[in-house]
Amino acid sequence: MSRFKPALILLFCLFCGTANAADVDAKNKLPAPIIAIIDVQRILQESLAAKSVQKQLETHRSKFQTEIEGEENGLRQAEQELSKSREQLASDVYADREQQLRQKFLAVERHVQARRKVLDQAFTDSMNAVRASLLAIVDTVAHEKGANLVLVKQQALWVDAPLDVTDEVLRRLNAKLPEVTVKMAPEDKP
Repeated sequence: MSRFKPALILLFCLFCGTANAADVDAKNKLPAPIIAIIDVQRILQESLAAKSVQKQLETHRSKFQTEIEGEENGLRQAEQELSKSREQLASDVYADREQQLRQKFLAVERHVQARRKVLDQAFTDSMNAVRASLLAIVDTVAHEKGANLVLVKQQALWVDAPLDVTDEVLRRLNAKLPEVTVKMAPEDKP
């Protein structure tokens, strides 16, 4: 029996090790996926918040376009007047005025670029606020539905309709965030 004692101890240790390994494997095993699908593109087009951002930015763009058109018309008129006065002005005076006019054109161009940058940043910041609310709502809806994986509809080849939670998420986003105020940063002066 003493010969069998070490073998029994070894067998017992192997059995316990295998049982412990099985417990570890069960703890490390991933759960089965429970999938929900969301059409983010549709939500970002149809949500009240995204529409409010678009509307506000369009108003800012329109105002800016009117302002720039006025400046450009003034520069064109100044350019025509300079061309008409070319014969009456000394060449060095003409060259000086022409240089001043070029500087004004460059200033308007820099203004346009700076304003475009401000508009782009305002759009990005506003849509990031929409996306942050969207992600929080997707998280809530996914947990309520018991989903542990949410995929974007555009990445799925085919989706069974009950998996799509887009309408629910859109409804909640519209209720939570009906509008986003677009904040325009001051332009950087070049």
